[in-house]
Amino acid sequence: MVTLKLPTYARREEPLRGRSHRLLTIFASGVKRELKRPLNIIVLFLAVAFGVITTIFNIFLAPLINPGVEITASYFYGTLVNPAVLLLILLVATALGSGLISDDIRHMSLTLYLSRPITTVDYLLSKASIVAFALILAVAFPGILGPIVAGILVYVTWEVALEALLAGLAFGAMTTVLFSFVVLLFSSLTARKGVAAAGTFSTGLALQIISQPLSNIFESEEILYMSLYENLLSVGRVLYGVEGNGLAWHISLSIILAVVAVCIAIAYFRVRSMEVVAP
Repeated sequence: MVTLKLPTYARREEPLRGRSHRLLTIFASGVKRELKRPLNIIVLFLAVAFGVITTIFNIFLAPLINPGVEITASYFYGTLVNPAVLLLILLVATALGSGLISDDIRHMSLTLYLSRPITTVDYLLSKASIVAFALILAVAFPGILGPIVAGILVYVTWEVALEALLAGLAFGAMTTVLFSFVVLLFSSLTARKGVAAAGTFSTGLALQIISQPLSNIFESEEILYMSLYENLLSVGRVLYGVEGNGLAWHISLSIILAVVAVCIAIAYFRVRSMEVVAP
């Protein structure tokens, strides 16, 4: 007589990965995917190369052209005023960030992300870290490279180099956070990457172009508060110890923080509205 028995072995349960591992997985896969696109590599290379070349010019060639110039921490602020800096920041942000959420919406993978044990906040932070990685290379790296090189070559004292280094880190971090969440805001509002890129460019470049002529026409610097980059430069002047009149740095800082908060809130509720599985 044959008897049939059910299997008695226990099913092995795969342990749930920690929060940091999940965030790192999304970050690593996102960076790997974005850097496979030749256009993104070219844009990032141009941004980093421009920052490095400008830094080298200011350290080695500018003192030769103007021998009497004194290199202090405020001297390194001059590299930020170039209009090409804003253009490159926007190019890097839109190239690597405009499709991060919009592609997930278009390919219906956003619901798959949020059906897993990951919160909306973690999802947004991991996506923002991908843009931040590129902006750190494009903005913060050149900002700290100049003071380090100048200090090593004894062009300035290490006290001045450290002051400029901290100012560069602060300015780079502020710029990175601002434009990372601006591009993610527009990326979360549409499934079309081109529309998200256009929204980011109009917020950054168009406001900069419009605010300058209006400020001259109405003879009022307060109109420059419309421009995100002018507000960054206003705070940057304080960080680098640059003297002179300009926008009130505390108002500019408040505007920057308000823009970041609004972008985070809108992107959060937009992504949360597409969540199909309750946390």
